[in-house]
Amino acid sequence: MGPRSPRASGGQNHHVFDSWRHEDSIGSVQHREFRQPSPNPGFGGDPNNNFYQMHSSKSAVELSAYESVAPVAIVTILFFLWGFASGLLSVLNNRINTTIKNTEGALIGLHSAYYGGYFVGPLTFSGYIFRHYGFRITFIVGLVIYGVGCIVFWPCGVLQTYPGFIISNFISGLGVATIEVAANLFVAICGPAEHWEARLNLSQGAQAIGNVFAPILADKVIFRRDERSSNTEWLISVQWGYLGVAFFDFALALFFWYVPLPECADADLTRVNRWRLVRPLDEKAQKRIVGKKALLLIGVWAQFCYTGAQEIITVNGPNLISTFSPDYVAKTNTYLWSAEGLLAFGRLAGGVGMFYIPARWWYLLFASGCVVTSTLLVGLQYTMTNSEAIIALRMLLQFFESILFPTIFAISLRGLSGRNVKWGASWQVLGVCGGAVWPPIYQAIRNRYEPNYMVGTRVAWVLVIILFAAGPGAQAFLVNFKPSWKQKLDGLSKRKLRERYERDGTIGPKTDSANDHDA
Repeated sequence: MGPRSPRASGGQNHHVFDSWRHEDSIGSVQHREFRQPSPNPGFGGDPNNNFYQMHSSKSAVELSAYESVAPVAIVTILFFLWGFASGLLSVLNNRINTTIKNTEGALIGLHSAYYGGYFVGPLTFSGYIFRHYGFRITFIVGLVIYGVGCIVFWPCGVLQTYPGFIISNFISGLGVATIEVAANLFVAICGPAEHWEARLNLSQGAQAIGNVFAPILADKVIFRRDERSSNTEWLISVQWGYLGVAFFDFALALFFWYVPLPECADADLTRVNRWRLVRPLDEKAQKRIVGKKALLLIGVWAQFCYTGAQEIITVNGPNLISTFSPDYVAKTNTYLWSAEGLLAFGRLAGGVGMFYIPARWWYLLFASGCVVTSTLLVGLQYTMTNSEAIIALRMLLQFFESILFPTIFAISLRGLSGRNVKWGASWQVLGVCGGAVWPPIYQAIRNRYEPNYMVGTRVAWVLVIILFAAGPGAQAFLVNFKPSWKQKLDGLSKRKLRERYERDGTIGPKTDSANDHDA
């Protein structure tokens, strides 16, 4: 059995995967130490258990920067898998649409089905499993669901049924959403609290790298199609590729069943992330200054808008080049792969930069870059004489997108305490369902101007500008220029301010006993 919370097990003999906690750490009084089992009782192991003995260590939030490297690196494997899956599905959806339906509406339907999993999972079973069973079990469940989604592709490929591919995409999205509910928060909190945004950007750089390599491998190796092969023969070759991905998911789930990962009690999160006032104020003033829920909710909205804009750009990226830059059609894939490479570079560079400059300033810079770049694209879409500029701006836009998702995620959870952090993580992942909502709206706007495709694309592209400005742009502006939010974020993310506020009691501890369970 996996780790369970005291609430779930009645607090008696529950096996909390707590091998990373010192005996004197927060929560150790409430929770018994659970050591990794050993196969050999003669060497200090438990004869009733079946794996190896690990020494006692710390809670995730108590790890130093050096100690956090190993667990973060292990979970980063999941980010690479997520990026690789997204890249494969993007290529596969285009090929399936060409083979079966060959309409833009069908292609958007496949994308929307994948992101529909983000609407269902986070606030239902995914969030429940995470809050009650911890990070490790959530990873395992997500990997198994994703593997099932890949297996479902097999009969769909045999029958060549579009509804079947919709179901396969939905199950795959549900699995990845389940992984994300826990993985993003794990990477953020695992280590010094002032580096949440930096760690998450660096780790999600692996996701971006996976997204770069997947389309290249799919186009050149995995899903390569001989001109003489029929649709059925091509789909059979793709089936074997997805079967291999499914078995890899199951093997990775087995790996996470045994790998020792630190867990984190709600009390630990409260201690390092809770902002409280030095002197008591009336309820109205406290809400105005702290604004915890407001920061989270606008973060969910920013995530919803950003993911929608990202998917509009992804789905319509090839059309931008083929319509307005016909001289470069033969190199469309090269430009799109280069754009993904810029996104990966931006995420890694931004993550490093956040160790030196506050994340909120990087957030404002990149969100503003998205608004400006997408606005310039509108002005350049009237003629075909701006081919090079359109390609350059299209690639630059993806660079500015790079840090938005991980930075929104981490910043929006600042100041929350205990269980609320985990609920907030579920809500943040829910915001990703914007990828299922906004692309169909974009297509509907553009179709109103047919057969004048250029004018329709230009008018519909205004939606992208609005999404970047009203979502990430608005939140980035508030966290930099709203005094109470700026004070809170700096107090939680700047080392010197943090140490001062911990001494005077502005941050920590004063935990709520209702939030002191492991999840």
